[in-house]
Amino acid sequence: MSRIKDVISGILKRVPGVIGVILIDIDGIPIEIAGKFDMKAEDLGALLAACYNSYAQVGLELGQNLDSIIVEYSDLKLCQSSMPRGLLTIIAGKDSYLGMIRLEAKRAIDTITQIMEDTREIRKELMEESKFRWPDDKTIDDILSKFKQELK
Repeated sequence: MSRIKDVISGILKRVPGVIGVILIDIDGIPIEIAGKFDMKAEDLGALLAACYNSYAQVGLELGQNLDSIIVEYSDLKLCQSSMPRGLLTIIAGKDSYLGMIRLEAKRAIDTITQIMEDTREIRKELMEESKFRWPDDKTIDDILSKFKQELK
């Protein structure tokens, strides 16, 4: 999966003001990280997944699907975008351009999605060797819609 590492670290190099990028799976487990974070990657991934899932639930209640979250702090901007079976989060300084960040996120997601599709058989073999269960093809929206139906 070194190509995914190249995509993630490439965002950090190409986009002015970006200080960190983290790719997490649907459960918040870090897949790839670039940049320095003051907290453990596992903790950050869990928090990012929880935040995204909270806003996704709000969207479901409003009859909308969530595509991305943009949060502006006093000194930082955070852009979190959904992708099949995961989330890409880019953290940048307050003077960075959101348009450039969003464009770079879209390009990265397209590339990573293709890499993951191309390596599906390899990952399947590794998972079988390690006795891991192969995830189904549900997206975050599919999973959250299940919860919404259960609440009715």
